[in-house]
Amino acid sequence: MWLPAIVALILLVPAYRQQGIAYPIEVHFQLDSVLSSYIAEWHHATLELENRSERSIRCIPRVVVTKAGKILARTKLPRTRVWTISPGERLRLRGNEIWGELVFPDDPRHLDPRWKALSDTGTLTICIHVTDSMGVEHFTAPVCVERYVFSYQLPIPLAPVLSDTLRAMQRKQVTARFQWMPVLPPRPGTCYIVRCYALPDSLNIAEALRVQSPLVERRICNATSLEWHPQHLPRGRYVWTIRAVDAQSELPIATSDGYSLPAVFTVAPPSRVPRPVHHHHRRKQ
Repeated sequence: MWLPAIVALILLVPAYRQQGIAYPIEVHFQLDSVLSSYIAEWHHATLELENRSERSIRCIPRVVVTKAGKILARTKLPRTRVWTISPGERLRLRGNEIWGELVFPDDPRHLDPRWKALSDTGTLTICIHVTDSMGVEHFTAPVCVERYVFSYQLPIPLAPVLSDTLRAMQRKQVTARFQWMPVLPPRPGTCYIVRCYALPDSLNIAEALRVQSPLVERRICNATSLEWHPQHLPRGRYVWTIRAVDAQSELPIATSDGYSLPAVFTVAPPSRVPRPVHHHHRRKQ
């Protein structure tokens, strides 16, 4: 009566375990110790897979990123791209080959989840499972590492700001010199989109940014200042913003879709220069 149960138990054991091999694929995984909250920037990661079995294996790297047991990102299954490793062959994957086709639990329809910041930072656990495309058959034990993940700080407008007044000179243009703090920590390949809008009394700041076209829009890469020489800038209040984006993907950096807090400044008319007073002295006769 025990025979059926014993047969069932044997059938549950994978064939490669019966052959005395723990798993058919050996894994070597390398990842920087400090990472940004954008998985797209984990491009230095390498994953080496060696097939030690006697058969070809079709597999994928399945990624799960967690913090304290909460899933922050995972590979969407089934994964469309599958790699075939012949017996004795080594396969080396880098960057997006590992992280492609991710899903974020809070926004599974996001255009490119790799460029959406992880919802948490600090010490995270990154696990790699080498499986078939459906995630059913495992070809190696999970490889998990702990890494420190930080978030970028938004750019900060420095000048002109609320306390600043730009004053036109007689017969000269107003020059607006925009300056800002960069995204921190500094990262190469960061561009800043600077926009400036009129701020009439009839609109608040949010409305001015939403319903108007910018008076100027410039894209500045790897710099934190811009000079603007408008032909005519009437007296009044103005508001400007900076948006940080990646130079190649054009996707935003940091939270709030990459936008800084808005900054307001004032343009005043030229100062009136007092007319000189000429005193005429009568000559004594």
